[in-house]
Amino acid sequence: MSTRSFIAVMLALLGLGLLGLWYWDAAREHRLLIAAGQRSGQAFQIAKALQQVTERHYPELKLEVFETRGALHNASLLDQGAVQLATVQADQASGRKARLVAELYPDTFQIVVRRDSGIDAIGDLIGKRIALPPERSGEYESFWFLAKHYALTPDDLKLYTGTERTTDWLLINGDVDALFRVRAPGDASILKLIQRVDGKVIPIPQAAALRLQHPAFEAGIIPQGSYNGRPAIPERDEPTISVKELLVASEDVPAEVIAKITSVLFEHRRELMDLVPLAGAIAAPDRSGEAYLPIHAGVWAFWDRDKPSFIQQNAEAIALMISIAVVATSLYLQWVARRRKRVMDAYNAELIELGLRARNAPDFATIDECNALLATFVGRIVQAAKHGRINPAEFELFNFTYDSVEDAIKDRLLQLERAEQERKTPAPRRQASVPAGV
Repeated sequence: MSTRSFIAVMLALLGLGLLGLWYWDAAREHRLLIAAGQRSGQAFQIAKALQQVTERHYPELKLEVFETRGALHNASLLDQGAVQLATVQADQASGRKARLVAELYPDTFQIVVRRDSGIDAIGDLIGKRIALPPERSGEYESFWFLAKHYALTPDDLKLYTGTERTTDWLLINGDVDALFRVRAPGDASILKLIQRVDGKVIPIPQAAALRLQHPAFEAGIIPQGSYNGRPAIPERDEPTISVKELLVASEDVPAEVIAKITSVLFEHRRELMDLVPLAGAIAAPDRSGEAYLPIHAGVWAFWDRDKPSFIQQNAEAIALMISIAVVATSLYLQWVARRRKRVMDAYNAELIELGLRARNAPDFATIDECNALLATFVGRIVQAAKHGRINPAEFELFNFTYDSVEDAIKDRLLQLERAEQERKTPAPRRQASVPAGV
């Protein structure tokens, strides 16, 4: 095989290999686990909607949503590598591997109380029974951050902790006077509680002061009529603390996978809203770099999808470089071909000279020397072919010249042998004639 053919074959194989690698990576299945908090929570519902819509548009992405204890548990699972995506509160530590994908919706601090409890403000909680989410959960930590600001201590309150179902029953059965949750306004689970216990939500003011302690907190409101229109519950816009619920992904998840999930969040939002209306609040991270967490590379890939690629931006320069490379390669191949031709010509000239010497050999010693030189020459040719300096086609050309030289040596050897034999054989004697009559 010639050098040119070899290079062409290698380039073709490389192209096919890259094409096969791209196809395999694009078609292979990715399984992603999402830690999404308690099953009744809004984050869990949005995660399930995301699972359904993603698999509809990207069948190669298999999402599984898992119920957990809450935001802190989610962040821990993500950092340990047990899940690939998680929902977390912006005010909670999210681990070193967490990368921001989207802001899902604004959560708000809500304290639900029975109307007959005598609780109208946070200060009225002193001496009252209050149900809190499980310890070591994000909501539990949020309550104590709030309580510390209002100088409430565990000694001031009668505390009960448990799952959402447990704390709901405590309030419904009258075992507690109040209940703390971090939910979006209008949350269905809080609506059911208010309806069953004739409850209300109390105001949580001083959001600006709390933000001084934690920048993730913002001033929020629970709009008038969020839980009932007539009579309105609450009766007026109630101030509260707002904190964003985030969707984060591990930095180990490939960028192209997160780019697909991001496209579902923002290009197929209508389908998500059909399943969970709150999905209409999903927002993209702040591109300015002021986001709560580093933004995942897949989100940047989604944002940059319409930008010209590097090849498109530098098409003229790349075309020029390719042209130069083609010309340089052609010149190199021509130089290699000429070099190989010079080598071939030198070998052929050497063989032809050896053939002439054999044809004019004056004696057997010269013939023996020509045979030895021919054998040495054949060895050199074999080594050259072995190391790729001569290809099989060129090696075949030597057979014709070699056969000619070998025939010349044999012919001359036969000539010398005949001449030698003639010298050693004496000439026959002529018989003397006898005169007649003798």
